[in-house]
Amino acid sequence: MIKRIWPETMLHQILMLMVLASLLMILAGTIGRYFVKQAFDKGGWLMEGHFISVAVSRLNETPAHGRGYVLADIERELPDLIIRQVDEKVLTAFGVTGESKRFGPLVTGDTLFGMRLEHVIGPGEQSEDAPPVLFFRLRDGTLLSTEWRNSGRPPPIFEMLLYLFVGFLAVTVWWLMVWAARGLVGPLTDLAISAGSFGKTSTNPVPIREYGPKEVRIAAQAFNRMQLRINDILEKRTRMLAAISHDLRTPLTRLRLRLDLLEESEIRDRSLEDLEIMDLQLTSTLTFLRDGESSEPFQRIDVPSFLQSLADKYSDTGRPVKAVYKANLAVMARSLELERALSDLIDNSLKYASSAEIEASRAGDWIRIDVIDHGQGIPEVDRARLLEPFERGDGARQIREGTGFGLGLAISKAIVEAASGTLELRDSKGGGLTVRLEFPVC
Repeated sequence: MIKRIWPETMLHQILMLMVLASLLMILAGTIGRYFVKQAFDKGGWLMEGHFISVAVSRLNETPAHGRGYVLADIERELPDLIIRQVDEKVLTAFGVTGESKRFGPLVTGDTLFGMRLEHVIGPGEQSEDAPPVLFFRLRDGTLLSTEWRNSGRPPPIFEMLLYLFVGFLAVTVWWLMVWAARGLVGPLTDLAISAGSFGKTSTNPVPIREYGPKEVRIAAQAFNRMQLRINDILEKRTRMLAAISHDLRTPLTRLRLRLDLLEESEIRDRSLEDLEIMDLQLTSTLTFLRDGESSEPFQRIDVPSFLQSLADKYSDTGRPVKAVYKANLAVMARSLELERALSDLIDNSLKYASSAEIEASRAGDWIRIDVIDHGQGIPEVDRARLLEPFERGDGARQIREGTGFGLGLAISKAIVEAASGTLELRDSKGGGLTVRLEFPVC
């Protein structure tokens, strides 16, 4: 049950702890107030009980005709004490049961110097702030009620201090927890965002600010060092493969020259075809290793005119490509690289479906470009695999005439991601494949 209701994120966990801590403080304050009130109810009447007993004793020793003067003296000396002579019916109205009750040093039923405490109405029994009422019977049978005003509960200043203390403690803890949450969750959020975005569009190091608790700073430092190491490894790999490619092109060129000097034959023609395939492999591999990057600068591209120009180029070669778009669509990308990515996708559509269509639209903060065909499509289980380098749809490991090297989709994906976009393979309506490219609106 606890695991089910306990939040997963650190921020929500800290907020939950804050709420629980506040509830505990409120509960502690309520319990504290209850026990303080109980202490006053039980033991806060010692002095008042002493004054009441002395006043009633004076009346008990005074004859009935002289008690008026004594009452006047008591009222002058103890203005908070109210003493009245009452009728026996009052006790009946309060339902006296004979059960012993204590008021300070006095207990009902006890007789002292001929006077008796008949009944006690405790503090708050009649109403929340009502003072206690004591009924005494004098030796001559007279029944008196005594009432001490402004008593029966803790002093207001004490309760105010208690509430102020609990409130100050709650506010202080809340602010401390908020500060701790911001100081801890903020650096972790930055680290999570950087870790999630690293490698999606580029492996160039983007150092994050190292701040927050010591453990988070250590993690941020390790992440920054990791970025540098990964980027260094990739640069060394690219340089190594570029060097290999350069070294291989020299003997390939010599072989091509030698074959050109030979008389025409089937073996010569096949050898030249193999050399052409090897050269294309080297070019495609180096293009992929650049991760869609080139020296061309990013620029704002008007999507409708760009797509129409691309469609016109295909129409000029006798391969009509339909372009559907809306006005006022623009993205930030490298023009030549984006043209190459779309051209590769269109070529695949024309190859496998004999037709292609491009649709451009806006979806929220993204510009969407769909390359649509109605061929045999790609099974969903194979889509993630075919976006990886050197993966081909036919599953063959050998390269035959008319087949690619398994780098077309991977290169297009790298070009799109270099422009902060995404590439996704989807089903077309009515069957076929739709390659969806999405770029941030600029």
